[in-house]
Amino acid sequence: MRIPFRLTHREWLFAVLISSVHGMQHLFNRLLPAIIPILVLGLDTPLWQLGLLVSVYMFMGGIGQAPMGVLSDRVDRQYLLIPSIVLMSLGYLLFALAPGLGSALPSVTLFEYMFTGYYQIMVLGMCISGLGFSGIHPVGYPLISENISYTNKGKVLGMWASAAKIGDMAGPVLVGIGILILTWEHILLGISAFGLLYAIGLFVVLREGTFETRPAVLNEQHESGSATATDLFANPQLVLFPLIAVVLFFFLILFAGNGLMTFTPVFVSDVYAYSFSIAGVSIEPTSVANFYFAAMLLSGAVAQLLVGGLADVYDHRTVLAILVSISSVCLYILAFMTLTPATLLLIFVALGGCIFGLYPARDALISDITPPEFEGRAFGYIFTFVMVGGSVFPVVIGYLADTIGIQASFTYLALGSSLSLVCLGFLYSKRIYQERPTAVASD
Repeated sequence: MRIPFRLTHREWLFAVLISSVHGMQHLFNRLLPAIIPILVLGLDTPLWQLGLLVSVYMFMGGIGQAPMGVLSDRVDRQYLLIPSIVLMSLGYLLFALAPGLGSALPSVTLFEYMFTGYYQIMVLGMCISGLGFSGIHPVGYPLISENISYTNKGKVLGMWASAAKIGDMAGPVLVGIGILILTWEHILLGISAFGLLYAIGLFVVLREGTFETRPAVLNEQHESGSATATDLFANPQLVLFPLIAVVLFFFLILFAGNGLMTFTPVFVSDVYAYSFSIAGVSIEPTSVANFYFAAMLLSGAVAQLLVGGLADVYDHRTVLAILVSISSVCLYILAFMTLTPATLLLIFVALGGCIFGLYPARDALISDITPPEFEGRAFGYIFTFVMVGGSVFPVVIGYLADTIGIQASFTYLALGSSLSLVCLGFLYSKRIYQERPTAVASD
């Protein structure tokens, strides 16, 4: 039986399930950036400290991915996936309770900067939620490989990535609408409760055994690790060199992407400060900014479905190069030009479609390079390196925004995007990348 995207019925059901997991993860990922404009007004906290909360979340999410990747290749993945959702929910639950719980804690001064009691609780909440975040990628990608045929893998990676952008969009939309009638604490409490209920539902579905959640049984050669070592060092053009180039590309494009994810609402509200009224209801700049943010993310969600299909047909490197080139141009326009409301919307739609639409091609390229028996660990190691290293990005951009202005700081996002093209260029050299022969799985 064939249904949309030429998937089998079982593949379609699995694609919807695993995509919903990714969407849930990204819903939590983008809650904090969406409420930063509200926290700036409501808390006596500088922008760089709010950026530090995002950095803590990213750091904990990054540092846990390597061990999660190792576990993902060795234990039943449902025992990693469900606790990850629970931890993300509990972390934000604690974050929402921080104003009350933090009143009992004394302020701490480090390097002449004061960190209040409620800020300390917020940091703890982000640590817990970040640990939960660390389990999704190194578990999700091998699950896709295990349950989806090779000829349909790009399409499902597109659905997986598209769901992430829907989750990214849902965060600012929920905050933008909810803040009209609720406090930010109540918004986070409601979403955290929903996350816990989702984890229970996921447990019920996976326990039915319809989908394969256990790692493939490895032969002795792969268990000993000798085959992987041979690929890495005897033939570095097959695995080692191209993965280094991809990691550098990932790192640089993440600088631009994380800057957009963290500070787009602040950028729109500070630089343009749009507001309007509908039926007597005043829509403030913070809410308008989150709607622009949501439009950018929705564009990324739609684009990823298209790019996922293209990843099954065209060279992944070329697809990435085209998308990154357009992203760089859009970022330079935001940094140096003043736009009308309609033009600003078009730029954010184009930017979202390109910089967030590239993920299926990126992930398919990593999967092509990586030996199948090493896939969980490979994604875990890559995300650990990139996320831990990139955890300083929100602090850096926040500091730049405080010192040179939020619009000028976008110049550096454009520079990161531009430099990532150089890393893609290396992958066209036979001295760096020799494509691995791929066995096409039968439908």
